[in-house]
Amino acid sequence: MILIKSIYKFKEIFLLPLVLLHLILLINTKFTLWPEMVVYPYLANNGFRLYQDIINPYPPAFLLFLNIFGKFFGYFPLPFQLLTWVIIVLCDFSIYITVLKITKNYYNAALASLFFVIFSVPFGINGLWFDLVQTPFLIFSIYYFYKYLNFKKIIDFQKSFYLVVISFFIKQQVLWIVIFYLAFIIVKEKARIFKIAKDLLYPFGLFCFLLLIQFAYFYKLGTLKDFIFWTIYQPLILGSSLPGYVLLPSIKQILIALIPLLFAWSMNLFSKPKNLILMILPVPLILFAFPRFDYFHLISYLAGVSLVIGVTFKFSKNSQIKQLFIPLGLAALLIIFSVHFFKSNWQQPVRFFERDTLSAAAFLDTVTTKDSLIYIQNGPDQLLPLADRLPPKPWAIQFPWYMEIGDLQSRTVASIRNKNPQFVVFKPYDQKAKYDLGSYRPTLIASYLDENYQNLIQINSTLWLRVKK
Repeated sequence: MILIKSIYKFKEIFLLPLVLLHLILLINTKFTLWPEMVVYPYLANNGFRLYQDIINPYPPAFLLFLNIFGKFFGYFPLPFQLLTWVIIVLCDFSIYITVLKITKNYYNAALASLFFVIFSVPFGINGLWFDLVQTPFLIFSIYYFYKYLNFKKIIDFQKSFYLVVISFFIKQQVLWIVIFYLAFIIVKEKARIFKIAKDLLYPFGLFCFLLLIQFAYFYKLGTLKDFIFWTIYQPLILGSSLPGYVLLPSIKQILIALIPLLFAWSMNLFSKPKNLILMILPVPLILFAFPRFDYFHLISYLAGVSLVIGVTFKFSKNSQIKQLFIPLGLAALLIIFSVHFFKSNWQQPVRFFERDTLSAAAFLDTVTTKDSLIYIQNGPDQLLPLADRLPPKPWAIQFPWYMEIGDLQSRTVASIRNKNPQFVVFKPYDQKAKYDLGSYRPTLIASYLDENYQNLIQINSTLWLRVKK
């Protein structure tokens, strides 16, 4: 009896089995290690300058962390897997603590966490990407914004914006939630708009301070122009007009993405909705998945939905069967989607680091010397860190929304001509749409390599090793 009372007293223990369940699901389902997560830090730690020699459109905060991480732990999947799981557990704790602070109810906090634990895996949380790293910051930003609306303490308002400022320097799509916050404030508190604008000067000052530090850093490196182009102009202004960049969801994907939110809203059939801000906040978070839609971009959205469920749910013994029909139907659809995912991804190898890729890296390590430059033509760029080989500068994944910008192709061809890499790893182009990944053929680069290199030996079923003619 004493033991039971002790456990009941420390209700935080409710979260521990949920975290354990999450880890069991994560360990047993396919982990996605996006190639950029290892290639960026590998190249940066080997003398490549960010934004000039390494073409990417993301802010530097998380990338600089990965540089340090890669130096200590290397570039094979396991350390990055463990890092990802640590961040995911932080998301679990963030949701639990936030709901607990708002509702003062451990059962609601556990319910919100349980929803996130079960359904975040089918929505692609088991992979390292910028969206995941942002999520704990955004959860607490939502909490402080909610707290401000209820208690009108300006420090909470500022804390919320401090957190989105930090999130912005991880990935820029956080602007959607900033726009939502500001629009909500303008509509709800237009009489105090000038006072609120004054209070926003402190978070805006933090934003300017961090931005100026980055400007100074990249100016010193001589890459300020590249930094501004790739992190501001390309993603925020130019991106949507670039070939192949926009990837819209299918009708089926839209419906699957909306089911969690509709489920959360339907739970309010048990009680009148009292938290409008939390009810509608997941809507702008859906926009994080655009303009290149994929489920893993919806992790912050799913966390927002979990908060809605935890904060607004209140079970009533007087609820009628007809009130349960909609939420149970939506829950069934979520379960079907999740079961299908687990069946397809249970105990599968790390995505992008399958046996064929590891064997190809071992082959390159055997047949090339440490100082051999290798160009990857339409193949897996993760071969570079795995085989510990470098490409010519500049390096960019062969996405059309990079290669079709300005003179990047001509600069790459000039570098290949001057550096004269002995080997090219070549994956024949697929026969699909012109700008589809795998079939996109950067004309200047592909033409030069076809004229000057020839296939020597087939590495595996998809890759060839090319040498100078």
